[in-house]
Amino acid sequence: MRADPRALIVLGAALGAGVATGTDWWTVAWTDAGTAGSAGGEVGLSGVAGTGGLLLLLPGVALAGVLLTLTLQRLGRRIVGGLVALVGLGMMALGITPGAPASDVITAAAPWAMLAEEVTVTPTAMPLLYVGAGALVALAGGWLAWRPPAVRRAGVQRAGTANVTDALASWKAMDDGDDPTDEGERP
Repeated sequence: MRADPRALIVLGAALGAGVATGTDWWTVAWTDAGTAGSAGGEVGLSGVAGTGGLLLLLPGVALAGVLLTLTLQRLGRRIVGGLVALVGLGMMALGITPGAPASDVITAAAPWAMLAEEVTVTPTAMPLLYVGAGALVALAGGWLAWRPPAVRRAGVQRAGTANVTDALASWKAMDDGDDPTDEGERP
């Protein structure tokens, strides 16, 4: 059984989507502005909230590429594998340079932070997991693009070479996946 890089692409894309949506990429903290009942606070922002959904789009494109490879021939799979590798590189680039969330995103997540004396946005280590997921997608996409074609086993006969006159040989040919009635003629 051959290892299939598509499984690694699915794993990397699922990990990337989970890290983008389910973890905090930034922590927004604010201090008291002197108003009654407000002592400051802290709230986390996910990667999707901070980037407008781009972090979730790239793993989705990688998964769509995997589905597309299921229907394509070898050349198409190689092309799509190269494109998926580029998507993985894009995931890595977004994880390395996530930037800071826009002020309107911070306001939407913590509207009472607008009244604060000081608001600090601190990045977390979660973008590094996204970089790892992107690296997995990029490496598996490259593997899919440049892996050698499947090699037939030595004992397998080619179609049309089975002896049709011998019933036992015909059954063995069908067990091997050959058509014993095919004489090499193609319509």
